[in-house]
Amino acid sequence: MNTPMNGEFCWNELATPDVKSAKEFYGKLLGWQFSEVDAGGMTYTMMKSKNDNFGGIWQIPTEQKNEIPPHWMGYILVEDVEKTLEEAVKLGATVKMPVTNVGDFGRFVLIIDPTGAHIAFWQSLK
Repeated sequence: MNTPMNGEFCWNELATPDVKSAKEFYGKLLGWQFSEVDAGGMTYTMMKSKNDNFGGIWQIPTEQKNEIPPHWMGYILVEDVEKTLEEAVKLGATVKMPVTNVGDFGRFVLIIDPTGAHIAFWQSLK
């Protein structure tokens, strides 16, 4: 997998109430491999193809199944997530989830663009 440049998609993530079924489906359909990592109180499943991690899967908590539908989320790489958020808001976006740190890996923000679509921006710290 080529290293993404700023402004390009860099990660894909599946939110689902049934990680096991998702792994079975995508593993059989596309040959993806999976590994679990501890992500601070939750298990995060890494998706791998040809020895490259390209995305993850997280379990929608049972108590949030009515608020969070199963979905795929794309992440776009940016140099400065806070500057990107500031500009996005000026252009009509609304904040769905504020800037959030992910350990020492990076930071992300989730917005709703002016058309109503959700998108995440990722700033790598490594």
